[in-house]
Formats: sequence, structure tokens, C-alpha cells
Amino acid sequence: MPVANLHVLAGHPRESLKNWVRESSRALSEILAAPADRLEVWVTEIDPELWGIGGDPASEVLAHTPRRDAEMPLIQMVLMEGRTVEQLQRVIAELSAITARLLDVDQERIRVHIAHAHPDRWGIGGVPASIRRAAELAARQAAG
Repeated sequence: MPVANLHVLAGHPRESLKNWVRESSRALSEILAAPADRLEVWVTEIDPELWGIGGDPASEVLAHTPRRDAEMPLIQMVLMEGRTVEQLQRVIAELSAITARLLDVDQERIRVHIAHAHPDRWGIGGVPASIRRAAELAARQAAG
């Protein structure tokens, strides 16, 4: 169920972005004990003319500031409720490290937001997850 949208300024090499998807997916699967086939991770590239940094379009800021010092990648995730604080902290740390390394961005500029979905308010094929995956969710919660 975990989904992650990786927001970044357009202009990074395509291979770096593909590796960002791969490595972020692996980290989420490992840390959250989530089956890889249930993960959805995608990159949203933003036109630098349409992303503001300090009130100015990024295209103008990048004319005088190195990208690694100006860009602020944003990772937004939705996870089913019930993850431990330790898991959430590991996800934040690992995805930030992956992003900094692959995109050559100052890690201090990376932002991560995790939203929780209650199983009654997350649908899978038109059915709430609380119904569709009740046994699976119970097993995950018992495993801790």
C-alpha cells in the first residue's frame, strides 16, 4: 500500500531519477516490510520557472546559486496507520540519504512528509482496506 511521490526540479539525469525510484522503493519495502508489488513510487518533475525558492522562480535562483544549494526535494508518502515511530524515522533518514546521494542535493534541504491512511479510509479496488486486507493487516500489527 505505501505510495511515495518524489518531487524535484526538472533537469536531473533520467538515470538518476530511475535509480531514485528503484532505491526508494527498496528502502520502503525493507523498512516497512511491505511487499514490493504493493509499492507505488513516482517522480514528479517541476518546471524551474514554476517552482519558487525564496519567493523567486527557481530558474532565476539557479542562475546564481548551485542547484545542490538551492533545490529542496519534497518526498510525500501515504502509509497505512500502524507503523512504529522507529520505522517512520528510518524511512525519513533513508529516503533523505538516497535523495542527497543520487541527486547531489544538500541533505539539509530535503523535506519528507508522511501522511497516514486509516484502513477504513483507503480503498483498494473499490473496497476499504479494512475489509479487503483485514487478515493481512492483523498479521502485520501482531508482528509489530
